[in-house]
Amino acid sequence: MNRIIMGIDAGNHKAKVVGPFGVDSFKTNICDWFERDIEESFGPDDMEFEIAGRKGFAGTIAQFEDEFGDGTRYGDSKAHEDTKIRVLLAIHRYLNKYCPHIEQVSFVTGQPIIRHKQAEKESIIAMLKGQHEMKVNGKIRKVLIDQVAVAPEGSGAFWAQPSDGVIRVIDIGSGTVNAATIIDKKHINKPSTTFNFGVETVADKDDVQKIARGIIRNTTKLKWNKNDKILICGGITEGITPYIIEHYINAEIINPTIQRGNGVTTLHPVFANAVGFYAIAKGAFG
Repeated sequence: MNRIIMGIDAGNHKAKVVGPFGVDSFKTNICDWFERDIEESFGPDDMEFEIAGRKGFAGTIAQFEDEFGDGTRYGDSKAHEDTKIRVLLAIHRYLNKYCPHIEQVSFVTGQPIIRHKQAEKESIIAMLKGQHEMKVNGKIRKVLIDQVAVAPEGSGAFWAQPSDGVIRVIDIGSGTVNAATIIDKKHINKPSTTFNFGVETVADKDDVQKIARGIIRNTTKLKWNKNDKILICGGITEGITPYIIEHYINAEIINPTIQRGNGVTTLHPVFANAVGFYAIAKGAFG
């Protein structure tokens, strides 16, 4: 094997990566490089990088050391340089962990539904496709990204647990919530959108009941019915689902699975988009 196919969910809080050998996840905080007087270790995902002329820190270290906040860029689009850094770091970590000899990669990544426009997708593909060289924790790696596709978040998660009929997906992220409608495995635009709030951007991120109310209010504006089949994913899925079920009585958690050897491994719902992206990538690039 000289090429690998992956699904990469380069989230604002954590990146989730799924490929043929397993999964990986790391904090996506990024900050500019500076000379440290005391070189503390903050977590196993601490990274010092040089990519495309930019030098900095990423991972848990950036969460603590960033002078401008928590080292995270929020918003409803991923067509920016931080996404490029996150994706390349995701590729480096996965290859380093599972298959360090591979240099060629094809993958599907995501973009919030509301900004899943052709120009935005082309911008993301253009900045990612091609030959890249990166230096991470002193190790230089060259990688060729030969094929890239951009899927809508939320709708991508559907492919982690696909079924026929009318399916609504609530994808709760750190900076946004994607609300997707799928009918017979086709994305439907009008009853789908992105809400510009997430777990890390609300006043009290621990008040999951309040976040649930916000999601319910906004999805009913899309004319979702309380009897619709709802699939929920994201980092706070398990805590928020009971409150969503109070209105959407047929809501359930997405439990994404991957093949591991001769068995099947069930992952946390936060991996739903990455697993869905991987399924799409295998169909498109396999």
